Amino acid sequence: MPKDTTLFRFHWPDGVTSEGRGIDVADALEKLGFGAAAERTLEYYEVLEETSADKARHDMLKDAYR
Repeated sequence: MPKDTTLFRFHWPDGVTSEGRGIDVADALEKLGFGAAAERTLEYYEVLEETSADKARHDMLKDAYR
């Protein structure tokens, strides 16, 4: 999978979890075969693996607030 995607873990109301990669949450859900409304039905999602650009940006923000 290209490194410009993020790995997400999705938690559904029925207790099921699934993982998918995408540019964003909507893209990852679409690649898993879910429709546009699926994001609104999630309990929550986790970012398991960020793209290198996102990680660098988040690290820079964390450092700015130290």
